Formats: sequence, C-alpha cells, structure tokens
Amino acid sequence: MRWNITEMLVSPTTKTAFALARNTPELAVIVWYKGSYFLRPDNILHTYQEHFTVDGKKCDFNIIHTLPFFPSIWHTLRKGCRCPGNEDISLRTCEHQKSCEFDICPYGIK
Repeated sequence: MRWNITEMLVSPTTKTAFALARNTPELAVIVWYKGSYFLRPDNILHTYQEHFTVDGKKCDFNIIHTLPFFPSIWHTLRKGCRCPGNEDISLRTCEHQKSCEFDICPYGIK
C-alpha cells in the first residue's frame, strides 16, 4: 500500500517519532515509530506484508503502532512532543539539547 507522508513530529524525551501518512484524502493514519531514519513530508512509504520501503529504499526504523488519524489526536501529540523543531524547522539553535534523547537532531538544529 502506498502512503504519502504529509507531516512529522519527533518526541525528544522518548526518542520516537510520529508521521501523518495519507493513502487517499479520506484515509490517513498516524505512524508511531523508532529508528535511525525519519519519515519527512513528501516521502512515500510503501507497506508490504512483512516489510516497507521509503521512496523505494529499505530504511532502518520500527513501527511501534499505527492509529487512525483524527485532528484532535494529532494536536494532542504535537502539544506533548516538546521539540522546538516540530513548530519551526528553520531554527538554528536549540535550548533543549541537554534533555533531548536524540544523538543527532532530526531537524538538523545545532
């Protein structure tokens, strides 16, 4: 199945991420995952019976859970994921580096 990634969030306290994936305008899911790769807007996720690819390549991440997309759930996740990059990807510095569990910032912020 083909899924278009339209939004992403990262959780610096759990070292996990969330992606909003759309199959059609009416069918969308939230993918909660962990790994060394981040699903970004405009990525194409293909799911198969036992594996998945992103933009045609195998990627290193594990899906923890998927759930149906509801705007209220996405809003709650956004509020709970206290990463400044989730709100402003143009930031160049981050004041949360000491409490962030990611070794490398998913947004490239120093």
